[in-house]
Amino acid sequence: MSFFDKKFCVSIADRNGRFLYVNRNFCALSGYSEEELIGKSYSVVNPDFALNLFMEEIEQFFASGEAWQKNVKSIAKDGSPYWVNANIIPILDESGESIQFLSIDSDITARETTKEKYKETLLNLHNIENALDRSSVVVITDAKGVITYVNDKFCALSQYSNEELIGKTHRIVNSKVHPKSFFQEMWNTIQSGDIWQGDVCNRAKDGSLYWVSTTIVPFLDAGGKPEQYIAIRHDITARKQAEESLEIALQNDFRTTVKNLQNAIFKYTATEDGEIEFTLFEGQIKERIGISADKLNAQEVVHSFTEEELESFRKHLLAGMAGEVVQFELAHDGLFFLVYLSPIAKDGVIVEVVGTAIDITQRIEAEKIIEHMAYFDSLTRLPNRRNLQENVKQKIANSGENTQFAVLFLDLDRFKNVNDTLGHHVGDQLLIAVGERLRDCVQSENAAARLSGDEFVVLVDSGDTDELTALASKIIDDISLPYFFEKQEIFVAPSIGIALYPNDGEDYSTLIRSADTAMYLAKAAGRGTFRFFTEELHEELMEKTFFEMELRQSLEKGQFLLHYQPQFDLKTGKVKGMEALARWNHPDRGFIPPLKFIEIAEENGFILPLGEWVLKTACTQAKAWQEQGLPPLRMSVNVSMRQFNQPSFVEDVLRILNETGLQPSSLNLEITESMMSDVKRCETVLQELHDAGITVSVDDFGTGYSSLLYLSKFPLSHLKIDQAFISELSNNNTAIVKAIIDLAKNLGLNVIAEGVETEEQGNFLNQLGCNEVQGYLYSEPLPRKEIEQLLFSR
Repeated sequence: MSFFDKKFCVSIADRNGRFLYVNRNFCALSGYSEEELIGKSYSVVNPDFALNLFMEEIEQFFASGEAWQKNVKSIAKDGSPYWVNANIIPILDESGESIQFLSIDSDITARETTKEKYKETLLNLHNIENALDRSSVVVITDAKGVITYVNDKFCALSQYSNEELIGKTHRIVNSKVHPKSFFQEMWNTIQSGDIWQGDVCNRAKDGSLYWVSTTIVPFLDAGGKPEQYIAIRHDITARKQAEESLEIALQNDFRTTVKNLQNAIFKYTATEDGEIEFTLFEGQIKERIGISADKLNAQEVVHSFTEEELESFRKHLLAGMAGEVVQFELAHDGLFFLVYLSPIAKDGVIVEVVGTAIDITQRIEAEKIIEHMAYFDSLTRLPNRRNLQENVKQKIANSGENTQFAVLFLDLDRFKNVNDTLGHHVGDQLLIAVGERLRDCVQSENAAARLSGDEFVVLVDSGDTDELTALASKIIDDISLPYFFEKQEIFVAPSIGIALYPNDGEDYSTLIRSADTAMYLAKAAGRGTFRFFTEELHEELMEKTFFEMELRQSLEKGQFLLHYQPQFDLKTGKVKGMEALARWNHPDRGFIPPLKFIEIAEENGFILPLGEWVLKTACTQAKAWQEQGLPPLRMSVNVSMRQFNQPSFVEDVLRILNETGLQPSSLNLEITESMMSDVKRCETVLQELHDAGITVSVDDFGTGYSSLLYLSKFPLSHLKIDQAFISELSNNNTAIVKAIIDLAKNLGLNVIAEGVETEEQGNFLNQLGCNEVQGYLYSEPLPRKEIEQLLFSR
């Protein structure tokens, strides 16, 4: 699924239209988190969704052997619309019946709505406004040439206000200098989808004329037709005035005139020896750069240029003397000039060349800013994905027979928690700090790049595994050091995947995919570590992917069942309650232990539908036993962190009790100490459960970090001593068990000890006054029929 996860929005839904799986792209596009979508109906993102009509329509497609494909309008969490091209195929069971639906969606929002494209364009323009507004006029028109946006530079240059320009066409500034054919050629070019460039004379509001060098870029719709035009212009009035003055001066003695021109004007000819001799160098710019005709002839400025630049300059000057009209750019002392050379002929012979040098420093700086934005991440200032891709492709293109280099793919573990708890502002500051540390680790300006989100890539010109191991270890150590933001101490650690060229891929996409695969396996190995890509690791990841896919289908295929472990009163020996435990009976793999599938279910969100199934099945069974004549027994059900953090958690529990008819007093929910870290939310949820008559116990007590102060305030019924303390009654463990029992008594709580397997353990707990026990000494977890035999025989 990794390819689809990177390129498409992927979701899996059951026949009731409820989400079983959504990938990161789906969440990013809809604005909802995975927790807000799993288990909910498709109507969350499509209010007009009607299950019956949808099922009838989709079955017709499947019956004819076709996938269901449509453009669908959805509503994001923030209320904004978006569109996807949805392709839905059925997931079949062994009998060929469709039990789930896999939807692979492409984001087509930009194609469907012009307004969104306009806003995005406008946002991009605003991002570079500070750079462009100093030297450029920016105008946006619709397909008919009606102005929809102008920047301040246009208003200042034309002397019209924003209100006077919006809704008008460019006829408002038409100078009538150009013939109609000029504009007809312009429209023919841009309406065909091509870019038009040229110099245009406009008339300002006060009647004065000004010239602009213009580039018009058409933006095309899905059908390839222009839907709007963006024009970027540079004020070249000074240049045109200089050229006009030059033309006048060429007919007269213009030395006095050109001294007052803003740009540089120069003349040169060739000596009998073929050397260049400057006869004029004037203009206001002359004083700024300190160059004169005498200094040029004496070659006093050659030290300002490299040998290559001097040779190129000389070729341009000689080309002018050969009769060519020449245009080139020249850099000098931090400034940039656009140079025009115009040969002057007499009787068919070139007698001299007249040149102008126009200061284009601001334009060059703006272009550099735009280029930097295209190739560098705006947040961290590291090279971006495009920069990285071109860098890797260049390395591959220039590689020789023995060339080796490595790609290190980094992902920050639990970065999402920082954004969710401290906000995106702190998350952005953290990414900037990580980028700085990463740059320091590799000691190169362009070796580290940011792909997106919390993903980074490092290019290393080495294939030595020892060097790469040392570098990866250093990166993990440095990035794992604490960060301090707004008096908060934050910890993150990277997981790193390493791929080598050419062994693990001979092109950019394969190398990144291999490194990404190794990174995911590093995460699976415990996070904060690194892995080299191998085919064995790839197969291991594929096995995990298939395992996840089977896990998602297991509920619909009826492969899950509950086992029940009784909890006994230690003094009377009577059964006080049952703990419901999920078991996966895979048709090929057999019984799969919870330790293998629970963690994966937690990671991919499957724990939500699984947890709801366990709770509903356990409540249904408890109610059935009561109706069969058994006395009410406390049914204990484990709750995952994801379930507990759902905004509708309490509401969902009460709904299931209502659906099954079980009294709230017969249900006990088991939480872990880690769920109590968010004290405010925990206290609110526990109080709501207590008010409804539901008891809550703390499972695996003694292995977490709960505060005794808050523990005393929470409405709890039991503490469950973790079996790790019971299995080995060492001096330390016996002291811990005694302390927990004493603590519970002082807090007015009952104690359940789990994992009791020997008589010695049972006697020890009895002596300490432990209330209840469960474990193999009394009964292992049993399926329904066997536990019923135990219950009805007592």
